Amino acid sequence: MQVRAARFSEAEIARRLPVWCALSDAFLDTELDQRAYRHIAKVIRAQGFDAAEGEAIFRDEVAPAFAYNLWSVAGEWAGWPETTVRERVLAGKNGPLATLVNAAMLARHLDEEWARIAAHLTC
Repeated sequence: MQVRAARFSEAEIARRLPVWCALSDAFLDTELDQRAYRHIAKVIRAQGFDAAEGEAIFRDEVAPAFAYNLWSVAGEWAGWPETTVRERVLAGKNGPLATLVNAAMLARHLDEEWARIAAHLTC
C-alpha cells in the first residue's frame, strides 16, 4: 500500500510522525532489545493509538517505506532523521511491485516484530 501526502492532514502527520519514527527502528540493521520494544509501545500509546491501529501503521505505512533496509548489504543501523522518516512514509517510497515483494519476504519478520511490540501494549 502506498501512502500519499494527501491522505493525512498536517495535524494527523504530526500525530503519526513519532510513531513512524519509533516503528522505523524495527527495520534497522541491528537487533532491538526489550527496552526498545517498550519504547515503541509507549510512543504508540502516547499518540493515542491502540494496538490494532499501531499494527496497521507498522504494516501499511512504515514497512513499505523501510523494509528495503533489511535486504541491504550495509543497512542503516543508527536510525533515520525525522525528516527522512516523514518523507519516505508520505512518498510511499516503494512502488507496488517492491511492496509486494517486501510483503512476501517480510511476513515472518513483521509478525515477530509486531508480537514483541504488542506484548508491551497490553501491559
